[in-house]
Amino acid sequence: MAEKTIVEDLMTYPVSPAPLYLVELPKTKCKIIKNNNSQIYCAKYPLLKGLFRKDRDETKKYGRLICDTVAEKLDNFGFFTSDERPEYGISYGISESEYAYIFEQVEAKEDEHLVVMFAYPEREALHSQDFLEKLLRKTYFSYHMDEDTLKLIS
Repeated sequence: MAEKTIVEDLMTYPVSPAPLYLVELPKTKCKIIKNNNSQIYCAKYPLLKGLFRKDRDETKKYGRLICDTVAEKLDNFGFFTSDERPEYGISYGISESEYAYIFEQVEAKEDEHLVVMFAYPEREALHSQDFLEKLLRKTYFSYHMDEDTLKLIS
């Protein structure tokens, strides 16, 4: 039996719809957030921390594919996540204290949750989040639906 991939290992549970939280960061140096009136809409997903890390080829490719798909489908710039921090190979100008504030505002735990951020007005953030969640559910089902299961539900 083949060893599980990082993405497969993280996609153990299907992704449920998450509430979207408005977080205001009036003093941020992040240009993406500044361009959205210093506001971002955030969603938290338990047990998915690491799914979009940039320092590992597998999650970097997966994350790029998912983000590009969202961006292309909705004609925007996609999203960014708490996995995309300097220690994982990327920085958007969000300070560690701002990350801590974001996690506090959405009641997320650093060691457990993936926080996805959308720097758009509310309606566009909701559409982006909805499409992202659909893609994540497709990933879950592609790893967990074998041929016998598919025959049963067809």
